[in-house]
Amino acid sequence: MRYGKYMFAQLKRMLKLAVGVFPTAMLLFVSLGIAGYYFFQSSIFTQNQNKFRIGIVGKIDETYLGFGISAVQTLDSSRFMVDFIPMSEDEARKKYQAGELTTYVMVPDEFLDSVVYGRNDVPITYVASEGQKGLGAFLMQELSKVVSRLVTSSQSSIYGMQRALVFEGRTEQLDEITDEINLKLINFVLNRTKLAELEELGLSKGLLIRQYYFCTILLLFCFLFGIVSAPVFLRRNQQLAKWMRIRGIGAAGQVLGEYIPYFVFLFFCTALPLFLVGRATGGLAFLRWKLGVGELIRGLLPLTMMIAALHFMIYELFHNPVANLLFQFIVTMGMGYVSGFFLPAAFFPDGLIALGRILPTGVALDYLSGIMLGSGGKGWKLGAYLTAFLVVSILARARKIQREV
Repeated sequence: MRYGKYMFAQLKRMLKLAVGVFPTAMLLFVSLGIAGYYFFQSSIFTQNQNKFRIGIVGKIDETYLGFGISAVQTLDSSRFMVDFIPMSEDEARKKYQAGELTTYVMVPDEFLDSVVYGRNDVPITYVASEGQKGLGAFLMQELSKVVSRLVTSSQSSIYGMQRALVFEGRTEQLDEITDEINLKLINFVLNRTKLAELEELGLSKGLLIRQYYFCTILLLFCFLFGIVSAPVFLRRNQQLAKWMRIRGIGAAGQVLGEYIPYFVFLFFCTALPLFLVGRATGGLAFLRWKLGVGELIRGLLPLTMMIAALHFMIYELFHNPVANLLFQFIVTMGMGYVSGFFLPAAFFPDGLIALGRILPTGVALDYLSGIMLGSGGKGWKLGAYLTAFLVVSILARARKIQREV
């Protein structure tokens, strides 16, 4: 009975302090959400989803090359990826230096004749910057190689066929078969996307980019909540532990009696805004998932239990407010970085990837990813950390009581 009364008293205290802590927690939630939104909108992951702008320098309007570029811009699937923009050399150079063009190419007047007659002695000049290349530059380099192979391979097949017909003395069929093969080659190129199926594997752990960063922002809020809830722990009566021990409530009873109300508060502060966002966005439809908001909130229960235990342990170990808050911030950001909260863990060496997966942040991310994918999270790892954090908290409280007696 006395344990229940103690926990009820702590719950009343939590409700009293929540009046001041809750608005700050919601401000943190909104701030992280806004920061995540603008990061996603301006990051390299979305920049490379825009079209590549390629400047074309040369007289192409009255040539077959101009007709080919127009056909690509209207018929080929690459129209969703690349824009070809005719312009002068000076204009192309200025726009490229200003970052308005991905690259530009210079087409000499003799280029088309060289290709038509099979000489291939007049190259197109492809302009790229020196030094470290970005993803866009590498893609353009690979695109130029693909286009070059398509042109030369098609050219070789046409001239090979024509030489064979001339050798066999069937020159009367030369124009007809040339047109037929040209049409077949064009059809093959335009329908090349049907040769394979596109499957979006996601950024990391099988999640799409928006799903992945939704998980990391949500977890970052939960881990940083320990800093926001500082008044809950720092305003405790330091002599209360000794008096409760005299009244028969030991270290374990005190820790559990204080931990459970804090866990409930953390879960409420996480579930409520998540529920409201879900209602406002049609069940988080922008994430393109099949999991309901209710299922996600239920999945947060063991997650917030572990994170609340981590916060409780840190406050039991560090009594100096400045050291405590600084330690929480550094540890949270450090563990989050290694576990892939800011950049996917695949960007790191294998050693850091292995370390990030076993940290509390990595375990939490693996669990939440499993929940979102519908495969279920590995709750036993959360349970192991939860037990360890609570045991350390109990030992720290017992040592504190022993020191004060």
